[in-house]
Amino acid sequence: MLKKKYSYNVLNSILLMLTVVSCNTMEKPEWTESAAFQKFCGCVTPKEDKAGDHLGSLPEGSLDKMGTSEYLEKLYKGLRSDFEHSGTPFEEVGGSLVGKGVELKRIEDDEKRLRELLIVIDGDVAFPSGKSTLTPKAKELIAKVGDAMEAYPETNCRIGGHTDSVGAFSMNLKLSKERSQSVKLELKLIHRIVEARFKEVDGFADLHKIVDTMLAEKKNRRTEIYVGTVRIVY
Repeated sequence: MLKKKYSYNVLNSILLMLTVVSCNTMEKPEWTESAAFQKFCGCVTPKEDKAGDHLGSLPEGSLDKMGTSEYLEKLYKGLRSDFEHSGTPFEEVGGSLVGKGVELKRIEDDEKRLRELLIVIDGDVAFPSGKSTLTPKAKELIAKVGDAMEAYPETNCRIGGHTDSVGAFSMNLKLSKERSQSVKLELKLIHRIVEARFKEVDGFADLHKIVDTMLAEKKNRRTEIYVGTVRIVY
């Protein structure tokens, strides 16, 4: 029994040495290229089914070939698929896609051509009351936008923070501006979105209400991210 265990340990040691040599040597034996050996030695890892795979991507130069509308149509479908695959299903409500804490809208011109995507993040989901610190859920939702901008490099964005009408306007204006900056910072630091791709980052307090009321209206508390192309191409 001891002899068998000893032989087994020796065999493992030999295989380990072969693995190290094969994975770190410039000139590798042909048999090390086999899928079985690669899996055994851990030289490569099998591709995981990542949510980002559902997003798709387009290389630089695609905008001129496809035009703005077609480019954004691909982004729209990919973004929707990416959200839904990662556990945020949408329902169609009044021409928009509404999910938990987030809404995806199409911004079209008079001829129904897609010109921008609007991602609306629920203010109550994104931030603690009265603060500009992003919640984990907000970071998760913003990550989808960041992934999309990385995958579709000929895009830029505009970010706007909005509050309800409760409290002093000056305080709400300051808070809305700070919240929009928090979203921008998350996109810059985590997704390496460069400064030039942020066309506007601002806060508007309650100047652009969805529901015209002075009460604590939930729909008015939101962060809006518009994603468009770097230029309009027909």
